[in-house]
Amino acid sequence: MRRKVAIVGGAHTRRLAPYDDETWEIWAFASLRLKTPRITRWFEMHALEDLRTQLVRDTVKRMSYESYMAFLKSLDVPVYMQQVHPEIPNSVRYPLEEALAAFGRCFGSTVSYMLALAILEKVDTIGVWGVHLTHKSVYRRQRPGVEYLLGVARQRGIEVVLPRACPLRVPKKPVLPHVDVLYGYDWMSPKAWWRRKGRTRRKR
Repeated sequence: MRRKVAIVGGAHTRRLAPYDDETWEIWAFASLRLKTPRITRWFEMHALEDLRTQLVRDTVKRMSYESYMAFLKSLDVPVYMQQVHPEIPNSVRYPLEEALAAFGRCFGSTVSYMLALAILEKVDTIGVWGVHLTHKSVYRRQRPGVEYLLGVARQRGIEVVLPRACPLRVPKKPVLPHVDVLYGYDWMSPKAWWRRKGRTRRKR
C-alpha cells in the first residue's frame, strides 16, 4: 500500500483534509484551538521554555502553556519535539541532524520540519492542507522553505497534493533558501523573529 501523509495547518483549507480516509496519515501541529478529527502524529518544534513565554494565557484562539501541555500529554500518538520530555509520554526527538544534512538550513517553520521528515521517510504522497503562508509580516519568512521542500519532494518522485485554494507553489527547480536561525531551535538568538511579538507583549 502506498504511504500517504497529510500535513494539516490552521488555514481554511484544513477542512478539506482527508480525515475520513484511513489510508492517509494525519500530521498536525499548533497551539491554536482547532479541532482535528483524527491525528496520527503531532509536531511541537518550539523549546518548552520558549512556549512558556509565548503562551501566557488562554484566549479564544490559542491555548495557554498549561492547557497546551495537558493536550500534548493526552495524545496517544507520537509527538515530535526538539527532545524527549518525560512529562509528555509519547514525545519523540526530531532527527534534526539528519534533516540538516539532507536539506540544508531551510527550516523556518514547523511545516518545513514536517515535510523534511516525510521526505526522509520516503513516503509516496505528501498532501498539504491548511497551510497558506500568505501573511506578509510572518509567513513571508516561512513560505520559501516550505515551497523548496515541496519541490525537493516532487524531484524525488513523491506525489505532492495541494487543495485548489492553496496558494503554495511547487518549484520545478527548488533553490535552497538559507535561514540564519533555525525555527524553534534558535529561540535564544536575538534574530529569533517568531518571538518578537511575545517580547513586545511582556514589555508593556
